[in-house]
Amino acid sequence: LMSGVKNNVGRGINVALVNGKTGEPLDTKFFDMWGGDVAPFIEFLKSIQDGTIVLMGTYDDGATKLNEEARKLIAELGSTSITNLGFRDNWVFCGGKGVKTKSPFEQ
Repeated sequence: LMSGVKNNVGRGINVALVNGKTGEPLDTKFFDMWGGDVAPFIEFLKSIQDGTIVLMGTYDDGATKLNEEARKLIAELGSTSITNLGFRDNWVFCGGKGVKTKSPFEQ
């Protein structure tokens, strides 16, 4: 999903979407949560289709621009740690759109 090139990720929250039925990679994006705007990230989260596996990881700072709406949308994907994510915290997460439980794949 991410290339083997060193430092190929972006500052903020890096996201990879995978089809939950076929395992096919659907999309990769990153959202700068230090100098960027949270609005495109929120719109992206809202556009994720049911049955999609969502992988997220932070690089540098993934929390400064996160607001309650963004954190709620990530929690709906199965995250329990997103409410506590702070400045420059390291965070990795695997969840899914439409999950009914919390994800065990988060640190």
